[in-house]
Amino acid sequence: MTRGVTTEFIGLGVLALRILSVVFLSFAGLVFSWSATFAADVALVLGNRNYQRASWMYDAPRVLNTASALRRAGYAVVSGRDLSAEQTRQAMERYLLRLPEAERTVIVLAGHFVYSERDTWFVPVEADRPDLGNIGYMGISIGALMDIAAQKTGGAAIFLATVSRPIDLGLGLKSGIGALNVPQGVFVATGNPVDIDLTIRRDFLAQGVGVAAALAQAPASVKGQGFISDLTALSPAADTGFGGADDGYWQAVQDLNSEIAMRAYLDAFPRGNHVVEAQNWLDGQVRLTPLEQAKADEDQLRLSRDERRAIQQSLSLLGYDTHGIDGIFGRGTRAAIRNWQAAFGANPTGFLLDSQITRIGRQAETKTAQLAEEARKKQRALEIADRAYWQASGAASGDERGLRRYLFRYPDGLFADVADARLTAIEQARLNTVSALERQSWDDARSQNTIASYQGYLDAFPNGSFADEAKARLKVLQKQAAKQAEIDAAKQAEADLRLNGLGRILVEQQLLSLGFKAGPPDGNFDKKTRRAIRKFQKTRGFPVTGYLNRQTVIRLIAEAN
Repeated sequence: MTRGVTTEFIGLGVLALRILSVVFLSFAGLVFSWSATFAADVALVLGNRNYQRASWMYDAPRVLNTASALRRAGYAVVSGRDLSAEQTRQAMERYLLRLPEAERTVIVLAGHFVYSERDTWFVPVEADRPDLGNIGYMGISIGALMDIAAQKTGGAAIFLATVSRPIDLGLGLKSGIGALNVPQGVFVATGNPVDIDLTIRRDFLAQGVGVAAALAQAPASVKGQGFISDLTALSPAADTGFGGADDGYWQAVQDLNSEIAMRAYLDAFPRGNHVVEAQNWLDGQVRLTPLEQAKADEDQLRLSRDERRAIQQSLSLLGYDTHGIDGIFGRGTRAAIRNWQAAFGANPTGFLLDSQITRIGRQAETKTAQLAEEARKKQRALEIADRAYWQASGAASGDERGLRRYLFRYPDGLFADVADARLTAIEQARLNTVSALERQSWDDARSQNTIASYQGYLDAFPNGSFADEAKARLKVLQKQAAKQAEIDAAKQAEADLRLNGLGRILVEQQLLSLGFKAGPPDGNFDKKTRRAIRKFQKTRGFPVTGYLNRQTVIRLIAEAN
């Protein structure tokens, strides 16, 4: 899609059109300066829609319809769409070159505006969090623009079109149009882009209608200030006509058959014989839709698969589920991108700009640090409660029932290994004092380690030496049985990750680096590894299963960085 200032030509197109201008104007005996001979009213029309680091102004391009109407009304128009700061300066230069010869001037700007206590600025499409220190370089000062327009006192009109849309701003600026100190002899109107375009074409350019009368007919959103008088009119002047030069130039433009040539014709002959044909040609050109443009912009970034994985990881960490971290941007990732864009006021295309990738990365870094600090606080609180219960339960002094109570509440606690060892020693000592029949029954129950086996032992020896241990293990197994569906789902989720040996080793290493005793990093997820995973999940606020899922792995990876 063509973007930029329509009166700026490039390469051979410039040379060809300059030659054509000389040839055909010479043929008519008219070899002279266009601006000197065809002194015309001049207009500047800029519409910025596709902001790179702010929400889009969808209706801003409507003012390009205004540009066409102004051309038909006899204005020499400098127009542009989606202009950078540099392109905006170029447009201003072209406008200022034509202004001295003009009797009237119209300025139409549509897009984002920002203001301070002293001025308002029109924002270029690439502005990144403008602040009071840099907006003077980035944007167009409306105060300065009004001073320029005041050179045509009584014949100057400025139209500022915008709607309230999010834009990230720095120190000293607010979004919108601030209070304007309009110079004498200048008319200024504000409103939304649709109404501004409509009222200029329908009301202000109507033959013989003055500014005051036009404003009275304008839509409700259009507000005027400054010089409001019917002594000033923007309506067309009498036809000047260009005779053979017009037709000859048009023939050459048809031979070139390009957008540059068509726009050059409209600039040279704003009320020429072929204005409608040129405008129809331009209107019929194939242009990228906003979605196609967004895709093209992302394609230009040439993201590697690793870069895509990093983006997916960051989005997932921020709570936008990409349905996989595989470096492939499928439906899940596109939906996650759209949701993120919508949440932060960007156009939700599902395709990324470079600035958005940077922002996602920074947000993920901030989120990781925040979550890590929260996890540290939670872990400290859990450890304090763990130590307190170790003492309060009597486990610290070796009381058997206290040890069992501690393990039931803190199966992965700080003293779980100590409690297990002490209970094992107690059990071993007791084995030497019981009958052979009870010993065999207990050995069978323990080897089977099922609800039925422990219940069988208790049925045979309700007051047996291992009755307390059997009841404690029954309680644990019954609790596990109640969560069996959850455990089975957790096992399947881990299997779906398809972690190879190296992946498992990396998980163990990361757990160890975070202070969790996961055992040797050998790729074998044993009892210690499962306990470490459970403790990690508990301190991070995840469902505690002891099995990995995508959420747990994403968090482990994030904290590794």
